[in-house]
Amino acid sequence: MQISVDAAVVTAFALVLVRATVFVFIAPPFNTNAIPVSVKAGLAAALSLAIAPTVPATTLSLDTGPFVGALVTQALVGLAMALTMLMLLAAVQSAGSIIDVFAGYSLAALYDPLSGNQTSIFGRFYQLLATTLLFASNGHLLIARGFMESFRAVPASAYDPASVAHMLTLNFGRLFVAALEIAGPVVACLFLAELSMGLLARAAPALNVFALAFPVRVGVTLLVVALALPLLTPAVTNLVNEGVRVMVGG
Repeated sequence: MQISVDAAVVTAFALVLVRATVFVFIAPPFNTNAIPVSVKAGLAAALSLAIAPTVPATTLSLDTGPFVGALVTQALVGLAMALTMLMLLAAVQSAGSIIDVFAGYSLAALYDPLSGNQTSIFGRFYQLLATTLLFASNGHLLIARGFMESFRAVPASAYDPASVAHMLTLNFGRLFVAALEIAGPVVACLFLAELSMGLLARAAPALNVFALAFPVRVGVTLLVVALALPLLTPAVTNLVNEGVRVMVGG
């Protein structure tokens, strides 16, 4: 019995698999250490099986040299797309870290076993909450769909370094803007609390107001964060939509 295999389909699958593997292992929410490596590899293979038949065979080269170059190209494209999602969703954790700095929680740095990095209390809390909201709102399916649609914007045989560089630099700036927007209400309330204590200490120095500075910051932070948590859901949704829009070339 002979089994015939279309070389174009195998070539397309290999190119798509390289991009999908890099994307799944780096892009959130799939990059967490809580997901086994075998599951990530299976997800990348499943995405590749779904996308490979849609790749036009006329755009593929079966020669060894161009094929190796295409593999490297797909790895770079997958890395750029993964970094796009990583930077946008990292804005949520960055917002928590900003809150920790202003509230004084940054003194208690924690080790995050899922990412392998040190993170502060609210930085870790915001990250876990954003990941939960991502799965609860089916954002992970939207990211997977956006990755599949990205082959229309950046085909398996095409690569534009200028567009990729523009995409990364643009989203690097959006990271800081989104982090400030999410942490802005809490930081503003903390600033007003500090200003109020300063005015009170100026008016009545004998009260020793600054002895209560840290407890007041803790209370104000917990209260304002609790009030601002409902705003995190649309923020995560907007970040996911923005990342998917960039991936599909919108």
